[in-house]
Parts: sequence; C-alpha cells; structure tokens
Amino acid sequence: MKNLYRYPTIISFIPSIFFIPLIINLITNFHFGGIDLFLKFISSAFNPSLDNGIILISIKRLIETFTTALISWLISLIFGVFLGIITSDQFFEILNLPKFIKISLKFSLTIIRSIHELVWCLLLMQIYGINSSVAIIAICIPYSSVNAKVISDQLNNLEIKNIESIIQIKGNIFSSLITLFWSPIINTLKNFGIYRFECALRSTAILGLFGIGGIGTSIYLSFQALNFKELWTYLWGLALLIISTKLLFKKIKSYKFDPEFSLTIIILSILLFLFSIYYAFKFLTENNPLNLDLITLNSFSLLNIKLVPFEFLELISETILISLFAIFISIALPPILIVIFDNTFGGKLLIRSIAFWLRVIPPPVLIMILLIFNRPSISLAALTLGIHNAAITSKLLLNNLDNVGRENYLALRSIGAPKKISFIIGLFSPQAKSYLAYCSYRADIIIRETAIVSSIGAVGLGSQLIESLSSFAWTEVMVILFSYCSISTIGEIINGKIKSYLN
Repeated sequence: MKNLYRYPTIISFIPSIFFIPLIINLITNFHFGGIDLFLKFISSAFNPSLDNGIILISIKRLIETFTTALISWLISLIFGVFLGIITSDQFFEILNLPKFIKISLKFSLTIIRSIHELVWCLLLMQIYGINSSVAIIAICIPYSSVNAKVISDQLNNLEIKNIESIIQIKGNIFSSLITLFWSPIINTLKNFGIYRFECALRSTAILGLFGIGGIGTSIYLSFQALNFKELWTYLWGLALLIISTKLLFKKIKSYKFDPEFSLTIIILSILLFLFSIYYAFKFLTENNPLNLDLITLNSFSLLNIKLVPFEFLELISETILISLFAIFISIALPPILIVIFDNTFGGKLLIRSIAFWLRVIPPPVLIMILLIFNRPSISLAALTLGIHNAAITSKLLLNNLDNVGRENYLALRSIGAPKKISFIIGLFSPQAKSYLAYCSYRADIIIRETAIVSSIGAVGLGSQLIESLSSFAWTEVMVILFSYCSISTIGEIINGKIKSYLN
C-alpha cells in the first residue's frame, strides 16, 4: 500500500476507469423528453428576469441568506476554536488530564460531524417546525465539529518541547495556552475559516430549498413552476453574493491584526460564545416541540420499524456506491479535462467558468435539472455529487498549477515530448500528492453530502430518511442516522490512513 502511494500521478487518473459503467448506466436511463426543457434552462441563463418585483424579492432573500450564513459561520468558528483547543493533544499535555476524556470528546465530535447539516435541519424542522433559528443551529452543529477537527490538527503540529518547557518552569497555564495557540489558530481562521463562510452560504441556500427560507426557497419555487428566467435571476444573485463576499474576506485575510484589536476579538468571541449557549438553551426550552405525542409514541417502539433487512442493506449499499463514484469523479475529472484542453488559457478559463456555476447551483437543484432527461439512479446521484465536488477540486488544482514552476515542462517540450505528456510529468506530477491529499479531505465531505442527492434522487438512505420522517417513524430515523454515522466514521478513518500515507 505504501509503495502504491509513491505514484500519486497514476492514482489521480486510475478512478477514471469507473467512468465507463457510470456512463453506460446514464446512457441506458437517458430519455429525450426533457431535452427541450433543459435547453430552455440553459438559454435562460443569458436572459434572466429583470422584473423589479423579482429583483426586490431576490435582494430580500439574499439578505436573509447572508445573515443566516454569517451568524452560523461566526458561532461555528467560535465553538470550533473552543472545541479544537480542548480536544488537542497539547491541551491535555499542559493540564495533565486523563486521555479517556479526550477520546470521548473526539468520538462525540466525530459523530456530530458525520451527519450533514441538511439532516440536522430536517430533524429539527420535524420537531420545532420552520424557523430561521433551526437553520442556524443545523449549520452550527456539524460546522463547529469540522472546524474543531481542523484547529485541533493544527495545534497538534506544535512542538512538544515548548509545552514541556512551560510545564517545567511552572508557567501560568492560561497565558501559556494563549501564547502557544494564538498564532496557529489565527492562521487557520484566515485560511480555512474564511473558506468556511462560502460553504455556509451554500449550506444556507441548500436548506432554503427545503423550506427554511432565504434564496434557496425562491430557487425551489421557481424551479417547481419551471420559470427558468426567474430561477436564473436568483442564481445570478447568489453568484454575485458569493463573489462579493470572497472579495471582502480577501481584504480581511490580508489585514494584520494588532494586539489591541486581537484582544477585542477575544472578548467579543467569548461574549458571542456565551450568548450562543444562552440562545440555544432558550430556543430549545421555550419552543415547544411539534408532534410531541407522535415523537413520544414512536421513539422507543421497535414494532414501528418497517424496514425490510434486505432492502435496508440495499439502501446502505446504494449510499456507499454513490459516495465512491462521486469521489472517483471529483478526483479524476479535473486533471482529465485539463489534459483534454491541453492546459491552454482558453481551456482553463472554460473549466473555471463551468466549475464556478457547478459550485453555485445547489446539488438538489442540479440533480432536479438532470432528472429532466434521466431516470433516478445511483449513477445520476453520483454524477451530481461528483461534478459539484469536481468543481471544487478543479479550483484547487488550477490554482496549484499556476504556482508550479514550468522548468520541467519547458525542458520536456524542448526535447520534443508531446504536450499532454509534458503537462502530466512536468506540471501535474510535482503537485499530484498535495492534490490527492486535498481530495482525501474532500472525500469526507462527499460522504456526508450523499444525504443531499439521495434525498432528492430517490436512492440511498436519504430517500428512506425523508419517508421515515414524514411518517414520524422515529425508530427508523434513529437506525438510518446510525447507518449514516457508521458510513461517515469509517470513511473518515480510511481517509485519515490515506492522508498519513500521502504525508
């Protein structure tokens, strides 16, 4: 296995083998009935509705989306920092705490982040109804855990000798923690944390598709009415919001914080942390759960499980296959497309443009568009999730290629090597390992995102989750959640092994 990872370039292209059964299945399920409708959708992108009423609704919904995403992002960052610190090896080393506490905390966070925010939202909506606070809580729960993992991993890279020195001289614990942790935490928040805001915007839009409000709700209603011009007005608005926030946070990222401002950030973060706990507690106690009788009656009754074991195993298998095929697409598709377009400026510009829109269009909308001319299947769900994530991995790959030295490439071209071979050996190979490392991190997200496409695509555990929630079969819901947690946790362990080999 270790020898295999010495050839990251080859590994990056190997998953393309699985494109063959995927394409065959998609062709088999293809039908021409929706082609006209699909072409109408594409043409409407260049002719969106400019009606004043639609634009005003778009602005209002975008403000709702931005506000929800911003609050969720800030709270999840603060909780992520706190949880990342208390689950780091250095924290337990300094305080000399029992290791079983750290193991228990890390296991709990693994379970929390294994469930996608959409699933959290559907659960909370079923219990508390439609509420803007539900969206914030649903995003904060898994995001806090993901942020905690990233921050904890960064803190674990600190030199252990510094910690031992502090312990030996009996330095103040609180000031020592700040001294050791402040710089890596700020660097992580500047790089990873800012990127998470874009993720929060997309998550808020996705939750809106399921009735929680914001631009997602308007997108879904327009799609249901097949009003594609109106739909593209909302999508263009979402795209402009993502671009503008990116530019804003790029400015913030380049800003150097002075000590006084840093102290202000700490104080405000602590206040927001305490307020968030208070607000969450108040929300959970003051908002009476809807359908409480149905929840109580069905919670512990094993007789309400109507899942046939064989069919349930089939749903689990479908979910795993969707995840695997989507991971293969997200790894192999970007380098293949770049090779096809000969790594030219025009080709890269085309890939970047298409990738941008595949990131903007929420996966549920994407699969509904593809369902216009294709029957529901594992392949369709995998394609939807795969191309959405390939749009994200392609962005990283293209950025890395722009920063790689071209000496090897030019040398190969000078001796007459074909352009495609020169690209693969001279440009792609030097950064193939880092590309695979990022893809292995992305694989964790893909496994969790399977819940999105399977809930719409009528395959996998997501479709059964929707059905069980609608019938208030809470025992079935618990079984499905346990299955999701198991698949995600096993996937995270495997990806962790892969990353350790790559490093």
